[in-house]
Amino acid sequence: MKNFLRKDVLRKIPAIAVMAGIFALSALPGEDPLLNAFHFNDKIKHVIAYFVLGISFCLWASPKNWFVRPLFWGILVVVLGTCFGILDEYHQSFVPGRSGNDFGDMVADFIGTLAAPFVYFFGIKVVSVTLLREPKE
Repeated sequence: MKNFLRKDVLRKIPAIAVMAGIFALSALPGEDPLLNAFHFNDKIKHVIAYFVLGISFCLWASPKNWFVRPLFWGILVVVLGTCFGILDEYHQSFVPGRSGNDFGDMVADFIGTLAAPFVYFFGIKVVSVTLLREPKE
């Protein structure tokens, strides 16, 4: 039981770290100096950040659980990521130099989060098929 709980807690650490990073960057007044090093459109930055967040949410369940209930886990990841994106936009409305409540940012957050379960599920499927394949002689 202790080992199960330890694994369960450890699976959540990447998502917590990514959420803390997004929150910290969005709390900075004005533009993100760290992200300005990357000369991408703001919406692409949102898609990438929330894709990473979505992948980290995907880690909450074991690959075995993903195979048993992929739709459940996929919907959960999208809902969690989208809710965090909406809350982050609301948070930004209180930060000086930030607009917050930008619908375009929320859509980009949703798209990044939506892509993550598909990439993760098909990635673990390819890896499991590759590992289970009998070696050719």
